[in-house]
Amino acid sequence: MSLLTTLQQLRASERHHAQPLSRLRYLHVADQPMLILPLNRPGETARPLAVMAGCDPGHPRLFLAPPGDDDRFLTDLAEHLHTYIHSFHYATRIRPAKGEQPERREYLDAPQLVVTGTASAYYLKMLGRALRYRPVPEGTDPATSVSHLGCWLTFFAERAEYATSSLLLNLTGLLSTHWATGQSTLDNAHLAPLMAWIFPPPGLTGHQAALAAENPLQHPPDGPTVDPSFESARLSSLFAALKSSRGVRRQHHVARLQEAAEDYLQPTWDLAWKAIATLRGLPPVRSTAARWDTDIRRFTAYSDHLAAGGPPQPKHDDVVSAAIRLAELEHAAASLAASRALEDDFVMAERRTTGEAFRGTVTHTEPDRTIPPQGPRQRPKRRPLITVRTNDPVRLEPNRLLAGPHDPAVHMAVLDLTYTTDDTEIVLEVRTRTSNPSSVPAVGTTLLLTTAPDHFRRPQFPSRDQIPWTHTDTGLTAPGHEPGEDQA
Repeated sequence: MSLLTTLQQLRASERHHAQPLSRLRYLHVADQPMLILPLNRPGETARPLAVMAGCDPGHPRLFLAPPGDDDRFLTDLAEHLHTYIHSFHYATRIRPAKGEQPERREYLDAPQLVVTGTASAYYLKMLGRALRYRPVPEGTDPATSVSHLGCWLTFFAERAEYATSSLLLNLTGLLSTHWATGQSTLDNAHLAPLMAWIFPPPGLTGHQAALAAENPLQHPPDGPTVDPSFESARLSSLFAALKSSRGVRRQHHVARLQEAAEDYLQPTWDLAWKAIATLRGLPPVRSTAARWDTDIRRFTAYSDHLAAGGPPQPKHDDVVSAAIRLAELEHAAASLAASRALEDDFVMAERRTTGEAFRGTVTHTEPDRTIPPQGPRQRPKRRPLITVRTNDPVRLEPNRLLAGPHDPAVHMAVLDLTYTTDDTEIVLEVRTRTSNPSSVPAVGTTLLLTTAPDHFRRPQFPSRDQIPWTHTDTGLTAPGHEPGEDQA
């Protein structure tokens, strides 16, 4: 946690209202996302009691799984979700060849699932794991089967682990990057108190509204775990009645169970759509569209994989696949943070407090400097030098690539750092291929620099013939995954 975020949290606690952390949105919010509110059966793991889902705030659809009727619930939920996903398969475009990439077809848009928090995202991941290996009954279309539902839930849940992806949107996670509250991180993981801090009712402070939101009878937790008070007040008696009833009597109790589930989920449903509208109203940074394009390519690739009869995701990654995935998760997060800093003043200010960015004055330049040829057929290259002096704390190492919001296309590499008691002197080499004298700032210019997103690149992993046979039981990449693309 940075110094600036901590300061805003202290201000929120003192003023009893949420304080802004950023007014620019870095993830895509679709025009018609699919909100999913899962509710798990008490005392069991990844066994849904109900799911409220839909794209229309005024018309949610509840899928109920009363005891003994799980198959119908899963079939209906799979059909509903597949209808939404397949609606994006009708509009395509041709992406022209670029470099080593051939010309390829991709969809114009992609579906977006929305959950209230990390617990619900993890629940969808566990549900997908439990469903994706189910056999497809004869006479059932594989494209709408329960096993394909499991594959899609796993796909969305895995994409949510990338900081750059918007395919599965976590409302509390995204809201917490835009507002600081006076409560703990654990409390911020629940939608009702978090929204209470940000939008308290008239006449109440954010703190007072958040305290009122902790009443589970008026503001049920957003799941997927059922609140114990709701379980004891309504569910226990209904489960007992369903267990001993048959025929018309059972239908009556099922209707009562559905009414109870709707009463429990409806407040969260309304609040979640308010949160979606709030996030959609924030202006996006420029790079948001590029990140969503990456999501569309991922969606296209996985759709093609399933259409070709490809297998579900493996239960466990092999060692190399796990290493690649971990490296890409880390690099995507680092690249996103650097990209946001170039477009968002608050993020840049945060990075200045941690030494990942600095503001300094140019004290010396060598605009015409060149370096000798690196090969027999190469020519000397222009590599201008600039020296910057700053009073900011600097925690950078040589060869780190820097960029600034004044011209993000101009990259500068750290050659040397000299620390004194009062300031730091940094020697930078301009490495932009198209650099010209105008790309070298004049002496006296004030620069604001941070790590360039291009500095974070996927590390090189061994080729398959160099991998021991003990580690080659599965492919190096998951279906629909192109290594190195998840960067801002």
